[in-house]
Amino acid sequence: LTLDNYRNPLVVLAPKPGEGSLSAQGLNAKPYNRLSLVLSGVYALEENLDKKYVFTDLRLVQALLEKDTTQLSGINFRLLPEANQESVREAIYEVLGPEVQVKTRRQLNSTLYRMLNTENLATYLIFTLVLIIALFNVVGAIIMMILDKQQNSKTLYSLGTTIREIRRIYFVQGVIVTSMGGIIGIVIGSLLIGSQVIFGWLKITPSLAYPVEYQLGNVLIVLATIVVLGLIASKIASQRVTKKLLA
Repeated sequence: LTLDNYRNPLVVLAPKPGEGSLSAQGLNAKPYNRLSLVLSGVYALEENLDKKYVFTDLRLVQALLEKDTTQLSGINFRLLPEANQESVREAIYEVLGPEVQVKTRRQLNSTLYRMLNTENLATYLIFTLVLIIALFNVVGAIIMMILDKQQNSKTLYSLGTTIREIRRIYFVQGVIVTSMGGIIGIVIGSLLIGSQVIFGWLKITPSLAYPVEYQLGNVLIVLATIVVLGLIASKIASQRVTKKLLA
């Protein structure tokens, strides 16, 4: 196919509407409507869409399918960000009647959205497992600190500090270490996401940047996960402070 080829236009065939149209018209009849089109441009967006859709004039399509101006297979509406989907849905029903199907983008691409949600959950669980493994290093570091500061802990214990209070010191220290690590990681991640949004340095194609979106909810989930796992790791490590250690 070449652009603006008027000598050899693109020929589009569509079966004529009606039941039994292919057999009732006989062998010499033409069961297809024929339309010659000149390719004026190529619009490439996504592989599945590129293979499925052709954009042309509405009147040409209506003539090819033998539809009048009141017959449409579908209409796409692009709403403003502040628009209420339910209000728009009700307005469409009032104009076109209850027999039409009104679907949102999420409903039209339900399989894709389910796949993306599953992918997000799997990614979260994988990185949570990595974080749990990394926190073993935190537990080991706190235990080494307890052993390194054993004489200081004995001094505090001799001065009247209870074992519970000494454990709390190492527990708080572990929480501070994990929280600071989490905050630093979130800041670095936020800067990377921001740079991708502004500069688009990671490309899917030479002209299409990898799409990203900064969501505060995801940031809070990550931070909460780090804090909870940090609390557990610090609690486990601080339990190594015992009377036997301070004796």
